[in-house]
Amino acid sequence: DLETGQLIWERQVHAGRPNSAIHLKNSFASETPTTHGNHVFCYFGNIGIFCLDLDGNEVWKKTVEPHQTRFGWGTASSPVLHGDRIYLVNDNDDDSYVLALERQTGREAWRVSRDEKSNWSTLFIWQNERRTEIVTPGTGKVRSYDLDGSLLWSLVGMSSITIATPYEHNGLLYVSSGYVQD
Repeated sequence: DLETGQLIWERQVHAGRPNSAIHLKNSFASETPTTHGNHVFCYFGNIGIFCLDLDGNEVWKKTVEPHQTRFGWGTASSPVLHGDRIYLVNDNDDDSYVLALERQTGREAWRVSRDEKSNWSTLFIWQNERRTEIVTPGTGKVRSYDLDGSLLWSLVGMSSITIATPYEHNGLLYVSSGYVQD
């Protein structure tokens, strides 16, 4: 409860042996949940995404196939809710992609493969004067997709480890990365 700090509900959505390793400073639940006020969407990168109602009851779940990440560091990119869809980026060492799921059912709306390796940045929905874009930082390229998954533009020049989430201010998009050994 926001006012009292009292626990309203608590649910375990998965139990089992980890199917992947994680970084020493990571956890198996590093992704930040999101909500639109009626449901909570929790993503665990190598397990799946779970939709819960506000009483903690499972509405739907979608399994996500586990993939190897650089040095076994695990996953960290959070789900992003926009309109009737949930967007995820899953950059790993096997099969990177951006995924759009229908918010109500968890049904896959589209999936776009990415020529990327492991990254940990959360995508950003950029609503600018021209259109709404899905901006996905990556080590190889920063890419922007439209809401149907078509590539709009890309640029190169990021560091070898991409973690920071883009943001917008006064109509400008800010995308950053940085790694001390680059």
